[in-house]
Amino acid sequence: MADREVGADVKNLTDNLRELGNELLELGVSVQSSGDYCQRFCQTLVQYAGKWKISDNPLPLLEVYTVAIQNYSKARPCLTAECENVCFVLDRLALSCTELLLCLPEEVPGTLWEQFQACVQ
Repeated sequence: MADREVGADVKNLTDNLRELGNELLELGVSVQSSGDYCQRFCQTLVQYAGKWKISDNPLPLLEVYTVAIQNYSKARPCLTAECENVCFVLDRLALSCTELLLCLPEEVPGTLWEQFQACVQ
């Protein structure tokens, strides 16, 4: 996939996850809204992450996971721990990122690596 396509997909992912976060903010903290957010977050992430294979080129996936972590972190104050999906999504996201990091080439473009490091801190 060309860099332009990756950039457009990452922008669309960012927009979609931001919209989910805004909807969650409007609904307020509840088990129902947290569960709905987690389900839609995962569906959206799978939709975008499923476009790339780690074995072909893991860098677009690093961008996808960076955006996902940033948006999940922003939504976290509106999610309740009473919803078991909140911790499950966080666990799966961390596991997926770890698996991806193990597959990365030795050289990751500086900006992309810095963005990823900033979002996990």
